[in-house]
Amino acid sequence: MLESMRKHAQGWMAKVILGAIILSFALWGIGDYFTGNQVEAVAEIDGEAIYDVDFATTYQRQLATYANMLGDKFSKELAEQLGVKNETIQTMVNRRLMLLEAQNLGLVVPDEAVLATVQSNPAFRESNQFSTGRYEALVRQMGFASARDYEKYLRQSIMIDTLQKAIVESASVSDAEVKARFNASFEKRVLAALIVNPESLKPAIKVSDEQAREWYDSHTSAYQSPLKVELQVVDINAKDLMDEVSISDEDVAQAYAERQSEFGTPEKRKASHILVRVAKDASQGVLEVAQAKIEAAKKRIDAGESFAAVAKDVSDDVTASQGGDLGYFSRGAMVPEFDKVVFDQLKVGEVSDVVRTQFGLHLIQLNDVKAADVKPLSEVSAKLKDELRREAAVDEAYRLSQDLDNALGMEDSLQAAAASVNLPVQKLGQLSTENVLANPLLGAYDELKKKAFTAMPGDAIEITEVDNGHFVALEVLKRINPKTMDYAEVVKRVYADVTNDLAAKQAQDLAENILRAAQEGKNIQALAQEFGQPMFTSKPVRSNGDGDAAAWLSSSVLRASFGIPEGQWVNHVIPTSAGISVVFVKQVEHADDQVFAAESGKVRDETLKAKGAVRFARWIASVRDRHEITINERVLDRF
Repeated sequence: MLESMRKHAQGWMAKVILGAIILSFALWGIGDYFTGNQVEAVAEIDGEAIYDVDFATTYQRQLATYANMLGDKFSKELAEQLGVKNETIQTMVNRRLMLLEAQNLGLVVPDEAVLATVQSNPAFRESNQFSTGRYEALVRQMGFASARDYEKYLRQSIMIDTLQKAIVESASVSDAEVKARFNASFEKRVLAALIVNPESLKPAIKVSDEQAREWYDSHTSAYQSPLKVELQVVDINAKDLMDEVSISDEDVAQAYAERQSEFGTPEKRKASHILVRVAKDASQGVLEVAQAKIEAAKKRIDAGESFAAVAKDVSDDVTASQGGDLGYFSRGAMVPEFDKVVFDQLKVGEVSDVVRTQFGLHLIQLNDVKAADVKPLSEVSAKLKDELRREAAVDEAYRLSQDLDNALGMEDSLQAAAASVNLPVQKLGQLSTENVLANPLLGAYDELKKKAFTAMPGDAIEITEVDNGHFVALEVLKRINPKTMDYAEVVKRVYADVTNDLAAKQAQDLAENILRAAQEGKNIQALAQEFGQPMFTSKPVRSNGDGDAAAWLSSSVLRASFGIPEGQWVNHVIPTSAGISVVFVKQVEHADDQVFAAESGKVRDETLKAKGAVRFARWIASVRDRHEITINERVLDRF
């Protein structure tokens, strides 16, 4: 398993994807996905199934995405609260329906669009060039069996995106709608508030022993000792092995010869082409017509017409309007047949014979050559030697991890396995969820921290690659579960918690009393004096908060305040970070028509986008209504 991971997980993107997949398994285990080998339908659309194996792959990707975004905050419980499972199956249903609609409309994604999307993706490039090896490795890490499967998925995605874009962009908005959105967005308000801060009430609160003890007895779950574990680890780190690595001058010279492209700019060539498109499976008759067309173009060029003029007249490629100009590119950027002619056969100014590629028939003219510019060995020798030492240390760390992995399969403990391959074992002693961050190893890697507190004594020991060339095997020797702490241990916390609770309740009651008095007609200054609470007044502020960054102007305050007329109180109290707020709309400043002239274009785009989203939501709802959709909750509940 480690060997496979190492072979394919090269580069940052692969590591992110692979790390996400590993994390999702670490959180819940592969056993949560399947029970037995029976394949079942999670959903059906007009009798056509979406199977659990396909759902599992997609759901796994969704979980991994959330886990990467939220880190330690993400859990299975949070995934349930967020509805990730239902979101995933509904998205899969919508995707299937949109493909049906696209096919019914006759939408087709040409091979060129898929190829261009793949080759323009920076994740698939090395040294700023598309890398076939990197591409194939990454798509496997993303869960696709082959590049062909990924390209099929990509073709479908382009088709779906095209359909969705067409629907969204079919929306139109009137000038009145744009003006209404502008008025709502650019209107400003001056708000006033009386804010009751619970902290200000605490000095007057006296908590009795009886209250504290009663609180403790009814909130014992809040006073649990932290989970503790006793651990031992084997830490294999390439950084610690670098001093043992020796690199000779001959090694450096050989590496320089093999990797010269890393030390400068590779040779680039500028070319133009004329393309007559022919499908790969075209009939002989179609091929003969295309052959005649490209040969006629060649005769015109041979007769003295400029290549660019013929390209503009004949070429089927998007570059025709530029005379077929492809600009400068390096070796490997084009398909192999094209590449070979440009870099191995043509001299500057020459025009090739007819060249066939997957796109059709080409004539190619070489326009210019920019020679490679490579730094000399003497200039990069020291840096290259350090890189070779790091690479050798990483290889040695990997070898040691493999030796340990094999030993773990034969020994019954980490101690015995490490001893058999002469690796030291570190005993970390007792760590708790509260002090683990102080440990230099576990505190630095979330995946180790998670494993330390989820693994059980006796579990199979796995080796985790936490960084390039850094492998850690972790064993839980003892697990000390949380228990309710004695009252005497937490008495200060209990008194503080009771005080906080009473202060919060008193602040809520006082704010509601202020609001009742306000609704009887008392002005805000009189209320501030009567109840002894501070008054705050905002600057003119928009509904999005622009204009005043005061902490009490929360989204809840703004949302409530922009829904009522000038001179009225918000009809409920609003908790904010500053306390419990009673809010009054002091002044309304209508949007400035002069600003509208400058902002109308942006507002129109926002209005169109919002209306387009609504239109698409209604369209997909109508599509769903035309099909029989069944969700198998029993199967879904297994995940």
